[in-house]
Amino acid sequence: MDNGPGISLFTDAGSIHLDRQLNSEQERAEEEEELRDRKRRKAQLGIELEGAFGDVTSDDDTLNSLTYQSNYTEDEDDDEPRPPAGGGQGHGNHYQQALLPPTVTSPRTAAAAAAAPATTASQDLIGGSDVRELRLLLEAKSRELASLAHTMYEKQHAHDQQLGELRKKLLLEQAEKDRAIMTSDQTRELLVKSKTQISELEDANENLRSKVSALEDRNVALVTELEQKNTMLQDSLHRYRMLEQNSTQKADRHTDALLKETEERHGAKVAMMQQQIDNLRSELEDKRQECRRFEARYAELQKSREALLIEKSETVQRLQEQLEDSQRQCGNLLAKSKGQGDFEQERSRLRSRIGVLEAEHTGMRQTIADLTNQLEKTQAELELMDSLVHSGGTPAKEHPVAAAATLNGDTIAEDGNKMPHNHLQGSDMTSYAFTHRNLIGSTPNNHQQTPGAKSGPGGASEVRLARLKNELLVCMTGQKEKRETIQQLETDLKARDRELEQLKKDESDALVQMNQYKEEAFRLSSKCRILEQELEKLVAKQGTGKGGTGTAGTPSGSSSNNPRRMSYDLRQEALEDRIFTLQQTKLEAEEQIEQLQKENESLTERVHKLSAESNSCAELRLELEKQKFLLADAQGECDRLKRLYVEVSGARDEINRELTTLRSQDSAKEIAALQEQIVSLERTLKLTELKSSELAKLLDKEKTSHEALLKQLTTAGGGGDGPGNHRYHTPTRESKNVANTCTKCIDGLAKITKLEIENIKLQSTCTGQLREIGELRAQLDDQQATITELHERLDLKAVRDQELDDLKEKAAQFHEFMRSQQQQQQQHQRSTSSPPHPQLVDSGTSPVRIVSRDQSVGPDELLDLEDETASEQELETKRRQQMREQEQQVREEMARAFAGQIKQIEQRFRTQFSSFESNIASLKQQLHERESELQVRNQEVEVLKCAIVTEREKVGELLKRKDADARSLFDKQQELMGKYKAELANGQRKVQFLEHELQEKRELIQSERQSMEKLMAQIATERATHREREQEMIDKCTELEAEYRKSLDLVTEKYQSAKKTALNYKKYAEDKEQHMLKEYDRIKEGYNTALLKVQNRMKEALESKERALREKMAKLEAEYDAKLARAEPKF
Repeated sequence: MDNGPGISLFTDAGSIHLDRQLNSEQERAEEEEELRDRKRRKAQLGIELEGAFGDVTSDDDTLNSLTYQSNYTEDEDDDEPRPPAGGGQGHGNHYQQALLPPTVTSPRTAAAAAAAPATTASQDLIGGSDVRELRLLLEAKSRELASLAHTMYEKQHAHDQQLGELRKKLLLEQAEKDRAIMTSDQTRELLVKSKTQISELEDANENLRSKVSALEDRNVALVTELEQKNTMLQDSLHRYRMLEQNSTQKADRHTDALLKETEERHGAKVAMMQQQIDNLRSELEDKRQECRRFEARYAELQKSREALLIEKSETVQRLQEQLEDSQRQCGNLLAKSKGQGDFEQERSRLRSRIGVLEAEHTGMRQTIADLTNQLEKTQAELELMDSLVHSGGTPAKEHPVAAAATLNGDTIAEDGNKMPHNHLQGSDMTSYAFTHRNLIGSTPNNHQQTPGAKSGPGGASEVRLARLKNELLVCMTGQKEKRETIQQLETDLKARDRELEQLKKDESDALVQMNQYKEEAFRLSSKCRILEQELEKLVAKQGTGKGGTGTAGTPSGSSSNNPRRMSYDLRQEALEDRIFTLQQTKLEAEEQIEQLQKENESLTERVHKLSAESNSCAELRLELEKQKFLLADAQGECDRLKRLYVEVSGARDEINRELTTLRSQDSAKEIAALQEQIVSLERTLKLTELKSSELAKLLDKEKTSHEALLKQLTTAGGGGDGPGNHRYHTPTRESKNVANTCTKCIDGLAKITKLEIENIKLQSTCTGQLREIGELRAQLDDQQATITELHERLDLKAVRDQELDDLKEKAAQFHEFMRSQQQQQQQHQRSTSSPPHPQLVDSGTSPVRIVSRDQSVGPDELLDLEDETASEQELETKRRQQMREQEQQVREEMARAFAGQIKQIEQRFRTQFSSFESNIASLKQQLHERESELQVRNQEVEVLKCAIVTEREKVGELLKRKDADARSLFDKQQELMGKYKAELANGQRKVQFLEHELQEKRELIQSERQSMEKLMAQIATERATHREREQEMIDKCTELEAEYRKSLDLVTEKYQSAKKTALNYKKYAEDKEQHMLKEYDRIKEGYNTALLKVQNRMKEALESKERALREKMAKLEAEYDAKLARAEPKF
């Protein structure tokens, strides 16, 4: 086995190149390595089998080398695992190129390396000794390499220890630096605190001085007041005794009783006046309501006058048209009679009819004249009513006719419905004037009447119905429009209420969203900052890593840093993506915030618009205020009298109060209170003196502590260069605790200030929201008031709608009644006027005309014709009589209807006129009564004025007496002021003494400040030197850190690369161990068989060689013997 050929698994280490990221390349490399190993094995086996192994003596050497190597590897595995190196000397390894310590080979590689020279030695039997020498050299070299590796490892371990020591020293230096910084910060804070305490003490001293001066002033003022009160008390007691003795008290009591009686009387009179004013107001409202009723009735009278005018104008026009038709027919008949012959009978008939029509026309003219007279009367009455309405309804007695020209039980028409009636009135007046002018300038022919004039009343009623319908339609349309406007206003109000509520909700939601978005933006910005900081750190680390990889120029360093770089790149890309997404979300949040702000602004604008629209309701309130001014003018006089009475009673009450206060004052209590105040002031003075002494002591203590700290700093600054002076830089636990507590206090104060600022902001927002809520509530109240007003109007309109519905029903009933009457009249007219018309119109086809045409007829026929004509004439006469009777009946009915209507109107007017007269008489009586009451009240007011004047005189006398008393009191007060001035002078002296002491203390403090400034200057210089030293130390530390980092980077990179390769080889060896064992067994079997064969061949060859050698030796011996035999005879 030892003499067999050794196979190396790691002969070509450069071919093994592992990469975790490229699995396909790794597999390909492994397959290529396997193929190369197979080829190499086949070649080595062929070479070994072809040669002859003559030297088997190298087994002991190989075994010794293997045991040595195995022992060395076991010793080193305890310390640190080493990666495997290449097999032979000729095969180089990339780890050795990277200046790594050479590792010890495995037993298999050593066996393979030892077997290689064995094969060469077996090929040449003569050079066996050379081979042994070479083996010995190889073993010596391998031992030297192992010893060198061991020394390298020891040196590296020593270098690591040195690095650790350097790190410890650097940490110590940093700790000393931190301690020095902390000590400097603490001294700085103590200095600031001392300054603040000094300023606070100065402020406290100034406050105490101001308090002392204020207390002294107050003491003086209280003493003066005490003396004044004492004097006033004595005077009041003296006056009280004098008043009790005098009879003036009885007079005062009598005046009090009189004043009470007058007050009661005045109150009763005021109550009576108020009742009377209320009654007058109610009467005024009643008068206004009556005035409104008069106006409504006036409007209705105008409507009735317009209707009468329309009817009369229509009747006149109808009569004119009928007259023109009748004249036209007469002219036609005359023309026909001239052309056709003598029609005496027809002429007589027509003349008789014309007479009848003339009589009817005269009757109609008489009726028209009567109607015109009535119209003129009604016009006069309406003019009087207009004057009454415009003048306020005063001349009631002068125009009794106008007072009677009203209707009962009517309500006020709305302003919107008055305009069309006035328009109609104007048009009717113009038409009436036109018809009247035509009637005056008419001829006798125009007064003729035709039978068609009988349809006049029916046409007038139709026109009247049409007019009523038009008026009803106008009213209905107006009511509908108003209802629609009211409904629209209600819907607008509801919509505005909803909009207001929605705006409030939107505002609250917008504010909540704004706060949420602000919080999210703040959170996202903080996250972005943190991520940016992380990214900067990663970029810095990547830069340092790149610098380290640049120094190591080996392929192993690049292969080991590739995954690290990839991971850094991936993390950087992820962070950049996250930052980008966060920025996008931040931008979206900002856009949403801007949109919400715009919506908030638009909502506020809409709220302002709605509030401006709601303020329009204030205009309606102005009307109520205008009406209130009238009441204010009426109550002005009463208020003036009340003021006079209140002034008198107020003066009397003030006098009583002064007396009661003088009685209630107790001088002993006031003196005791003043003494207590003096004692408290003295105590406060003592306390201030004690506090000032304590503050002086505290200042001394702080001064000493500052000096001690400065000494420590100076000693620390002077001996900071040596290594033994580190103890001066280490602060004690107490200083650390103080610093920590100070920092905690500062943090706590900062948090408190932040919370206070937030609280103030929240309070401001709450106040603003409360104001807005109050404004919105006021707006809601205004809108509710407007809604109530609109509801009241709706109720009024509902009542009016009901009345209009009733009027519509009555109009419909009247319309049906008139329609039925028209239908009856039309039927009657058709039945009465149908036969004579054809005879009149179609006179050319009459039998008379036929007779005149056919004159060549016989006598019998003539007789028959005469009989027929006679019978026809009789029928015509009967018809005419019937028509006349019907006309008379219609005229009588019309006259009765007109008379009944006129009587009803006259009765209504008379009743209304009588009621108006009675009302006017009652109002006059009430006016006389009120005038008499006003005269009585004026007399009472004059009496009260006289009483007030007398009371004023009495009060003036009392005031004069009080002035005299006050002067005496003033004299006494001046005496007391002299005393207190002397005391005040003493107090001022004391104050000057205290001020002198304070000045001395201030000078001491100023000197201490100067000394502190000098100390601060020294501290500044020491700080400068200390900073320079610190900078030098920092520079040194930075240089050491740079060197240390470089060495660390190199060592860490080498170690990591070696570790990775060792792991890779370990995995590779573990994966191929089984395969190698199988191959080893197979090769072992082949090797044993080959060995047997070779041994047999070698034995045969040796035997043959021995034979040949023996033969040669025998030959040589024979030759030698022969030569010896030949040489012996020569000797």
